[in-house]
Amino acid sequence: MKFTLRLDIINHRDINVLAFHSGQHINYIINVYSNDNQSALHFLNRNIVDLNNTVVITGDFNIRDND
Repeated sequence: MKFTLRLDIINHRDINVLAFHSGQHINYIINVYSNDNQSALHFLNRNIVDLNNTVVITGDFNIRDND
């Protein structure tokens, strides 16, 4: 199985989109690291990315509860 970093889909320093083939389909793993300013989350909120077959979205989102 070969993984490919897809900067053509999302080109952000804190978001990695990896693509891999499963049969006839392309699947995606998205890893997000959001700094204290949550720049990656703001980027995702402003830029709609439609990825069918996303398998996993993971990362350190640095979202804190106000309590």
